Amino acid sequence: MIVVFGGTGRVGRQIVEQLRREGKAVRVVTRDPASANVAQGVEVVAGDIHDQRTLVRAAAGAEAIVCTVQGGNGKGNNGPRGIEGVGIPSLIGVARDTAVENFVYISSASARADSPVEFFRLKFEVERLLRTSGVPYSIVRPTHLMDTWVETLAESITKKGKATVFGSGASPVSWVAGRDVAKVAAALAIRPGEGWSADLGGPEALPLTKVNELIAASLGLRIKGENKMSAGMLRMMSPLTRPFNEVLARRMQMGALLDAQPQIVDSSAAWARFGEPLSLSAWLKIRH
Repeated sequence: MIVVFGGTGRVGRQIVEQLRREGKAVRVVTRDPASANVAQGVEVVAGDIHDQRTLVRAAAGAEAIVCTVQGGNGKGNNGPRGIEGVGIPSLIGVARDTAVENFVYISSASARADSPVEFFRLKFEVERLLRTSGVPYSIVRPTHLMDTWVETLAESITKKGKATVFGSGASPVSWVAGRDVAKVAAALAIRPGEGWSADLGGPEALPLTKVNELIAASLGLRIKGENKMSAGMLRMMSPLTRPFNEVLARRMQMGALLDAQPQIVDSSAAWARFGEPLSLSAWLKIRH
């Protein structure tokens, strides 16, 4: 049995689908089983990352645990301090006590101890905890997901004909498809943890301006202007926005990182093992 925490999310759902295609028994843990829309044959159980008793019940009989839960889009107790800071460490403790053969953690290529974004610092701390926990593990560190960014950027292009640009828009990024991240996570989950960890980026590095152009072309639309926010503006506005909308403030910080830190990774060794990833153009053709 492979237990997926966050199996109803964007990447988690694709991990579940990959595992089912390989004929694996899968259990999805969610706070609201009644609203879970999962593939036929998938077991769905109630569980809350903040309630250790439910985590113990959900993990019973697990050969592997896959954790895609993250607090980047949450607030309060469901933000990074509650999820990465408390919830996931608790789940790692349950995995240790349950003696699972592999704990597959979906982290981020931006996770680092000195990140200006608390979310990424806390992800780095989760990685460090996992490595020293004694639990067999695998850590998947994707760059920026095509799934998330295309959805965000397409909205402005569709509604206003404008390209949203964070920072200069000229820094190249190794965008990666969620289905490729899921492919790697699923392949790792069906074998014992081997302490594997790698950054996962796509086959090409594209600046945000080019991404907007490709999105517009895939929609059959023309970009008529730009909605541009400089890195300096994003850094200035983030703390002012936080008291009213902490999620938006966090996204501003992340947007500023597009220029502040390198966003290109070499994942050739990982893809040689798990199969070639999709380019953005290829992903746009099949995303619907």
